[in-house]
Amino acid sequence: MLQGCLLFPLVLENRQHCAVDNKMDLIDFCPLSRCPRLRRLVLPAWNRVETVMIKAIDLWKDLESLTMPSIVNSPRLVQAIATNCRNFRELKIMGPFDIYFASSLATYLPTLKVLSLRCSKLYKDTLIFILDNLRCLDVLNISHCLLIQIPPPPAPGRIVRRLDKTILEKASRLRKFLTCMRDTCIMCQRTRNDEGLMRWYKYEKGLWKEDEVRSLAL
Repeated sequence: MLQGCLLFPLVLENRQHCAVDNKMDLIDFCPLSRCPRLRRLVLPAWNRVETVMIKAIDLWKDLESLTMPSIVNSPRLVQAIATNCRNFRELKIMGPFDIYFASSLATYLPTLKVLSLRCSKLYKDTLIFILDNLRCLDVLNISHCLLIQIPPPPAPGRIVRRLDKTILEKASRLRKFLTCMRDTCIMCQRTRNDEGLMRWYKYEKGLWKEDEVRSLAL
């Protein structure tokens, strides 16, 4: 038996490719009740993940790490994690991350230690909110993010290509603040071309598994 079902992320990765054709839910495929000591879960992309995940979280009392796509109703899932997973410490979001999601984390998971938003669309105000309100955060990864600043109307939003002094000062309390905003960076270019919602299927196989945070890389 594999302690903590360590191969579970691989099962889900393979499951992703047949979900569209077979139209089966995660809970139909995986014997969730046999993995009550699950510690790490990776869900790279799944349109129907929300309802199934909220039902399953009750079983995963030892869950510490989650990689998941952005979802519409984030408070429900985040609250379920906070209620059931006392050792939860790190989260990776693959997709747009807005103030609504950030507020959910601040409300229900204020002791979160590691957050990776790499290759995602991120608003400057949301980044500042994270730095101001997730006071227990040790590691924040915004490498290759499409960082957007929204000025007062009617001016349009603009891409932030360099972090200002305010953000750098707020981030100085972190043990690690991982960034990359170089115009010459291929991953930064891809995030911009995909408008902050990475089309991973267009790129090298397994590219989505990478992360500058070692504990989140596969």
